[in-house]
Amino acid sequence: MALKKKFNSIYKKFKLMLYRNMFKRIKDKEETLSSTEYFCLECIYLMDKPTISQFAAFLDISSPNATYKVKTLIKKGFIQKEKSKNDGREYLLIPTQKFFDIYENKEEDISVKEIKQNLTKDDSKKVEKLMKILTDKA
Repeated sequence: MALKKKFNSIYKKFKLMLYRNMFKRIKDKEETLSSTEYFCLECIYLMDKPTISQFAAFLDISSPNATYKVKTLIKKGFIQKEKSKNDGREYLLIPTQKFFDIYENKEEDISVKEIKQNLTKDDSKKVEKLMKILTDKA
């Protein structure tokens, strides 16, 4: 039970860092994005070039709603559509440089280098094994 509690604590801290950085990035830019638009952008980025249908299915929203959100983000210059090489009828959603300009984290809250300096080689291998287990299950 202690492991689950620690994992949840780490998860909460990462989420809080994400939200703080998200609002900081939005606030610092001239172009305004709603939190919903930012979350949509993040989903599109993390889904790695989804189609509108895949995006809609993932968020469990209607295709017209997804299309509206996508058109808004295209109009604001944060994503673009690219014709699929596999199926010419479909378009992939691609984040633009404008997205990456606000997405890139200029300040690292947690430095991997700093963490590694505080671990023994054996501990580092255990952490890497844990990360592999977590990412393989996701």
